[in-house]
Amino acid sequence: MAVMYRLPGLLADVALIVYVVALLALLSAAHAVLTLPGIAGFVLSIGMAVDANVLIFERLKEELWAGKSLRSAVKIGFRRAFTRCSIATLRRSSAPASCSCSEPVR
Repeated sequence: MAVMYRLPGLLADVALIVYVVALLALLSAAHAVLTLPGIAGFVLSIGMAVDANVLIFERLKEELWAGKSLRSAVKIGFRRAFTRCSIATLRRSSAPASCSCSEPVR
């Protein structure tokens, strides 16, 4: 994302790395055992975070190209992207709900 969106993309990459490290630290502190669905959920959450960042940045670019100020473009871009991300999250969360593996990965 840093190549495509420059500074906002770099900040999004840093935030994503912090998210991954924090989640792994939390799982390690809780002595959690990752099952295959747990790993899939972890990877899915990273993918959804990247998708949300791309949607927000694209909406922001559209609003800036339309001649809006930076403040209003950010406000409108986040509002429109939030609606889209919420719908996409609801759709994606229904797919892994049917998986019922219970053995830990070794």
